[in-house]
Amino acid sequence: MKGTYYTIEAAVAIVMIVTFFFLLFMTPQRNTEIDRANIKTDVYKALDTLGAKGSLRDQVLNNNATGIKSDLAGFLPVTLQLNVAIYNKSFNNLTAEVTDQAADIVGVSYYIVGDIGNYTPKEIRVHVWGFE
Repeated sequence: MKGTYYTIEAAVAIVMIVTFFFLLFMTPQRNTEIDRANIKTDVYKALDTLGAKGSLRDQVLNNNATGIKSDLAGFLPVTLQLNVAIYNKSFNNLTAEVTDQAADIVGVSYYIVGDIGNYTPKEIRVHVWGFE
């Protein structure tokens, strides 16, 4: 009878240890909505940083979307794909770059009003995909 109790005790201990390691190394499920919000925040902070450095304003006024795209790539994970489009105040696309419409896309808008003595409001739209 004593041997039976030791066997049951050993089985319970093994189940407890296996359950502990299973729960320890199990990866939690990711919430894609939080990931999208984080990506939008990261893109906006990157645009804000480029704006604070002064390079964003020059590139927008020169309609250099590819330069903005290459600058943003340094702030974001390599797995993300992005597209940058610049619009003027009448919402005409000044840089005709096509966005993949089949993907799940996150969009961020950022506004530049121009330069000193040069009022030319423009909107920068950044579309990001490939985050799933």
